[in-house]
Amino acid sequence: MNPLLIMSVVAASAALVPLASSETAPAPVAAESTPRLFSTPTADLGADYSASSDSIVQATGDAEGLHILSARESDGFSFYEIARLNRKELSDVGPWTGYVCTTGSGNYAAAVYAPSVWSNKAGAYAQGAFAAVIRLADGKVTEIPDRVQLAYFTPGCGTGDEVAFTSSSATDTSAGTTTVISVDATDGSVSSRRTVDGFLTHVTPTEKGSVGVLAGNLVDLKADGKKLSARKLSAVPGPMFALTTSKDGAVDVGTVEDGKSVISRFDGKAFTELGRAPKGDVKLLRVAGGDAVVGDVKGINTAKAPGLAKHAVDGRVAGISRQGHLVTNSVFSEQMKGITEGGIGSSQKKGAGSLTVKATAVKTGAKATKLVDADRKRPKSDASLPMGPVAFATRDDDEPRTCGEGGPESQCLSGSGATVIGKIETMETPCIVKRNDPKRQALQASANQVEWAVDQAVHGKLTESRPANWHSTGLGAYTPQGLFPKPVLTGGGEIPAQVMLGILAQESNFKQASWHSMNGDSGNVTRSDWLGNGNGTHSYPDASSADCGYGIAQVTTGMDAAYPDQLDTLHAGAVTTDYAANIAAGLGILGEKWNQLKDLGMNANSGSPAYVENWYMALWGYNSGVYPYGANAGLGFFNNPINPSYPSDRKPFLRYSYGDASTPGEWNYPEKILGWAEVPQRTWNNEESYAKPNMPLSVLKTPPYGLFCDASNVCDPAAADPCPSWNNLCYWGKSVEWIGGQSSSNSSTENLSYSLGSGEPALQSKYDHGPCIDHPGPYTNAIIVDDLGEHEDTYGCGDFEGAWDGKFTLQVGDNFTMQRDDYSYRATPYIANIDLHQLGAGYDHHVYFTHSYDYEQVFHRVTGRWQVNQKSLPSGDDIGQRYKVYVHLPSHGAEATVRYDFIPGDNTSGAKPDYCNINQGTRSAGGNTWVEMGTFSFWKGGRIEMDNIQKGGTGDDNVVFDAIAFAPTLYADPGICQLNDGGL
Repeated sequence: MNPLLIMSVVAASAALVPLASSETAPAPVAAESTPRLFSTPTADLGADYSASSDSIVQATGDAEGLHILSARESDGFSFYEIARLNRKELSDVGPWTGYVCTTGSGNYAAAVYAPSVWSNKAGAYAQGAFAAVIRLADGKVTEIPDRVQLAYFTPGCGTGDEVAFTSSSATDTSAGTTTVISVDATDGSVSSRRTVDGFLTHVTPTEKGSVGVLAGNLVDLKADGKKLSARKLSAVPGPMFALTTSKDGAVDVGTVEDGKSVISRFDGKAFTELGRAPKGDVKLLRVAGGDAVVGDVKGINTAKAPGLAKHAVDGRVAGISRQGHLVTNSVFSEQMKGITEGGIGSSQKKGAGSLTVKATAVKTGAKATKLVDADRKRPKSDASLPMGPVAFATRDDDEPRTCGEGGPESQCLSGSGATVIGKIETMETPCIVKRNDPKRQALQASANQVEWAVDQAVHGKLTESRPANWHSTGLGAYTPQGLFPKPVLTGGGEIPAQVMLGILAQESNFKQASWHSMNGDSGNVTRSDWLGNGNGTHSYPDASSADCGYGIAQVTTGMDAAYPDQLDTLHAGAVTTDYAANIAAGLGILGEKWNQLKDLGMNANSGSPAYVENWYMALWGYNSGVYPYGANAGLGFFNNPINPSYPSDRKPFLRYSYGDASTPGEWNYPEKILGWAEVPQRTWNNEESYAKPNMPLSVLKTPPYGLFCDASNVCDPAAADPCPSWNNLCYWGKSVEWIGGQSSSNSSTENLSYSLGSGEPALQSKYDHGPCIDHPGPYTNAIIVDDLGEHEDTYGCGDFEGAWDGKFTLQVGDNFTMQRDDYSYRATPYIANIDLHQLGAGYDHHVYFTHSYDYEQVFHRVTGRWQVNQKSLPSGDDIGQRYKVYVHLPSHGAEATVRYDFIPGDNTSGAKPDYCNINQGTRSAGGNTWVEMGTFSFWKGGRIEMDNIQKGGTGDDNVVFDAIAFAPTLYADPGICQLNDGGL
């Protein structure tokens, strides 16, 4: 692949359709007034509420990012978004998750955030999340250059403005090391990076230094050069769910013992138990000047624990205000109830940014629920607190960056400080199906089709015929289970449908195509990391790290050219483009894990595959692998429910609240899958995506958290770090039983919605499909120049016939590849190509799109060029050919205001270039639309260009490359663009 990616296509003549009106864009709607959480604050909060300085900061995620919310008691606790954290280039990965804490001064917050699906992957979970600090006065965000841990105990905020982030190298073979990244929240600067051997959790700065938990012990952390020394203070009295610091250096912890949540205090010498509560019904939280125990606290005695407040609150506890006047019971994006709702274009993000806050006023017990619009303008605040953008001073590729490490990126275009070099082979991904191939678009099925495919596949009936060239893929004919037969389970039986449906919900949120694609659209296949660069636009592709997991079941087997036995063109193409074939392939992988465990003599309960609960260990192996050899063969420690990465007081995933979907990293993989089986994911129109299993107990009976921990794997279920070696000694290799006398009266079985052998149900499309080979108005002689000249699509538009009279060219980057003096690279085609996508929308059901970036971010430039066949244009000394020009805009997926440049070509008539700014989102008016721009004359060399570099571009708004129509005309009409025609 040449670093300068050029896509050239040609278009044919075609006939025209009535023009949609070109009314001006509607005026923006004024922001609504800030709604109070409590409509009668004097009664609910107290008569002095308006004089209170109490405030609260909370976080919740959805497809738009991690929303950081803030509210003040003096405003009646009016919640608004203070910041939104995401990586603008990561629009393929679905909803976001993360955590936030407020520093001791109350002036700053710190957050970790990552795509929710990264919680499925041990490496991303341990050291792949992003970090930032936020100035609460005005929402200024400063990103931290390190990748950090996505865990419930990070980040760590203490009494001052120091914040501790952690990054772990723990695996199933070693506890590895933990790096503590200390950050000064006042300016976002990293003050130190120090490493300690082992799995270190709950790192919290205090007035006397930082503390944490290592190998089950509370430790005092001190700098030792580039290392940390960890001095044991005391053994922690059990598996943990919280650690907070209080007055005078005291430390409070929450642990679990005998099915109870236990609160204990370390006073500098030893831990003393303060009391117990039903498991999961009490929380330890930071407040100003100390901490608070909140929830069912009647059994907790804080009389001898100065600084530890106690607040009795009914129901779940999510957070608390700084002075303890408000407890949030839930902060949750409505989109997460149906996280298949994702897609590009504001019209599709139903529920995203609509955040429900449920809370309790501590003084009166008054409860309130309020829907918060994250896009509502927040009140203006004092922004006088200092914070400088210093954290990225050493980050190589953030924007705006330099070539010579001293000026703006625009210097790179002149070669200043760098040398232009050629192709960089190591940047190519090893995954065998590449991005943006129109012949490898994935069709996004609707939930009814996915459930049908699973119901058929688990019984070997997924034999729906896919004819040759199905959906214009160019593949041969096949049936899904002709390519990937139903797995034969050792001992007989079949996989329950709800087990596979739960996997699809967690792995991809039912997305075969990328998150840009809605039901009925096509697009690039879902991939968690296309290029091995953490999906970052500032990091180059890394062939050694690319994740070759494709589609709805995230199929990896055979899809990586770096390994032997890769799939052939037909098999790999079907995995990529066909949700049904992908499900069939994923089912085979799950069956393989079941058989591996059977070969090791490992059974759950009766060992029958008919019961959903009995797939717990196979799901464990499906996610993190089965280790089939050696003296300690079995399942690794990452997904062991006793692993200290997960809070010990957690309740079954989703059983009590969809809010659990906001923080999936708090549960291991089997728990998440069984949670989705028990509580179905919802669709974009808020219907359940699939049937629940037959559950005689009304719920799935999951194993106790300590069941996979005993002397056989050197594990102590009563310890804070039950197996501190984290190596193969910790592997679980035995059968387990938690449902005795198993039968259909005490265990769950599959529930099929579709009869076996039934045909594929109709696609429930979110949007009507765009026009096939239509034309703007009555101009039957118009030349349509589409972004795909051969018009490959997934809906049977077919190819144009007749003369090929135009060409579209897509240039990715500015063809500059730089090597700095330190041998680091800066390659514009690679940077720009990372944020280039395709979508089955618009003219002939295909557009390319990227995002709008500011002038300083030239490495993200993507340029589209539309031109009539140059042989048809006059030479420069002749009369120019005048065309009435129309741009086609899709019904969805276009958002940005972009500039179209009209370039006449060389001429002696004095015609000059002109331009027109078009708001692609408002001009489309929610439908597939031809927009008449005006008339313009062209000579040889003439063309229309548009790119995504726009003043004020933030990387958020979609810039779409669709068709342009050139209709020959004799009359000059400046049109809505007021074009200076320049013709005669």
